[in-house]
Order: sequence, then C-alpha cells, then structure tokens
Amino acid sequence: MQYPRAARVAELIHAELSSLLLKEVKDPRVKNVVITRVEVSRDMRLATAHFSRYGEGRGSEEEIAEGLIGLDRAVGFLRAKLGERLELRVVPNLRFLVDRGVAYSDEIERLLAGIRKRERRKKEAR
Repeated sequence: MQYPRAARVAELIHAELSSLLLKEVKDPRVKNVVITRVEVSRDMRLATAHFSRYGEGRGSEEEIAEGLIGLDRAVGFLRAKLGERLELRVVPNLRFLVDRGVAYSDEIERLLAGIRKRERRKKEAR
C-alpha cells in the first residue's frame, strides 16, 4: 500500500528520473529505457523504479540486461540529481526492476493479431 506522502514522492521521482534518462544520462545502455512506475517505501529510504524498453529489441533479454546494467551504473548520478532537484531531507536509495508488462502486452497483441488474420482468411475462403 502506498501512503499519500510516499505516493507523491514516487510521482516526483518518476517524473525526474524520466527527464534525467531522456536528457542527461549519456550511457548508451539506457537509451530507449522508460520508467513505468516508481514505488517509495513508507520510511522514504528506498525508491523502486520499474522500467521497460521501447523501440527495436525491447523484449530481448540482452537489451533488458544492458539497460539494467546502465541504470545500476548511473545510480549515484541519478541520486545526486534527484537531491538537487527535489526538496527531500533524505534522497531514497534507488533500485531498478524490469517491468515485463509492456512486453507481455505486446506479445498478447501479436497473438491476437495472428488470430484475427486467420479468421479473416477463413471468411474470405468461404
């Protein structure tokens, strides 16, 4: 359960991390990484950022692993920037987890498109 203050801080961190990854992190491994959601612990000491990839290769395990390595390498930089931009007494430690929901949704959509295509072929063959 997210507490109201933790939820507000999570939203701020989400917005700032997204901006930082887009504009300031130069590591090519985090290219096409998108933060899907952030959860902050009740004591505000840990922020768990879930991420996915977009573009080509987003579902490949290699691309996801590279993104995670790049994010882990940038933790110090990201925390320092969050400390500058957000007015928090303590900047939470950052942890990154893969969000497989986007890839899962894409796979479901691909399967459904295949079924629709087969159904159209059946109709046309009648």
